[in-house]
Amino acid sequence: MKRLILLAITITAFVQTGWAQKDVDTYVAVTDQEDPNTFAVIISNEHYKHEAAVPFALNDGAIFKRYLMKTLGVPEQNIKYVPDASLNDMNYNLSWLEKVIKVKQKEARAIVYYSGHGMPDEDSKKAYLLPVDGYSTEPTSGLSTEVLYKRLGAMPASQTLVFLDACFSGSKREGDMMKAARGVAIKAKSAPVSGNMVVFSAAQGNETAYPLKSKEHGLFTYFLLEKLQKSGGAVTLGELSEYVTKNVSETSIITNDKSQTPTVTAPVGSTDWRNWKMASKEAKKFETMPKAVTKVQTPADEADKPAPAQKPKQRSFLKRNTTTEQQ
Repeated sequence: MKRLILLAITITAFVQTGWAQKDVDTYVAVTDQEDPNTFAVIISNEHYKHEAAVPFALNDGAIFKRYLMKTLGVPEQNIKYVPDASLNDMNYNLSWLEKVIKVKQKEARAIVYYSGHGMPDEDSKKAYLLPVDGYSTEPTSGLSTEVLYKRLGAMPASQTLVFLDACFSGSKREGDMMKAARGVAIKAKSAPVSGNMVVFSAAQGNETAYPLKSKEHGLFTYFLLEKLQKSGGAVTLGELSEYVTKNVSETSIITNDKSQTPTVTAPVGSTDWRNWKMASKEAKKFETMPKAVTKVQTPADEADKPAPAQKPKQRSFLKRNTTTEQQ
């Protein structure tokens, strides 16, 4: 009997260890169903012109796109992936989403994902998403979450899901403060949401959204991806919220000695969102994929490339012989 118990414990430990070693970036559940009625905008802002970079933001967005396509079955043409987006880039792609949903109406589901800097307006305490060309000292150079939620809430979608791996306290992902901050975290106001919309945020208003360096992701994004991986996408928003909140809160205290508490905002009185599913059918087949390429190619990169080696000119043997014969 003791041998059987020990064998069971050993097998359980082996299975758990084996699962723990499955990288969320490369070991991905792949569905056999297509979801042609989901449309998404993914914005990953890592390299800022006037602020410090946001570590792993590009990886966050690239792998979230991978899960939309592979695990949830969203066609690639239905996804706008925008790395290192300017304010014009952000508005342009959100306008595309509005136009698509207007045509599709209640048939469509909209998903907006953002990884990058958030910032507060120190006077109004309103929250903003910061484009890569924005200034943390100038709120008008960012995209107000209040304006964003109004735009998304007005869309006639069956569901609108927003995931924000950003904080709005004035702090950076590494925990220190942005240029605009006065050294003290500000508690940004949470903008109201309307329509069939739910917003998942990485942290409360006065907290920092930390990275999980060992996994090369934002802490919030990592556990979002991990739950999609483990569930094969067939997870309700209620289950997703509980999993992400529990794991982010515990991991942040252990690794950072700081609190980070993800939040969910839904329209007042709305509770049915907890039963919404990311995918109707579980993806049970898994594939091992290469690491995502997350470097954004710029004109400067092209200029820095070494010039291709020039082949030495070959002397004409025929011409040489002719000359010799003439001599």
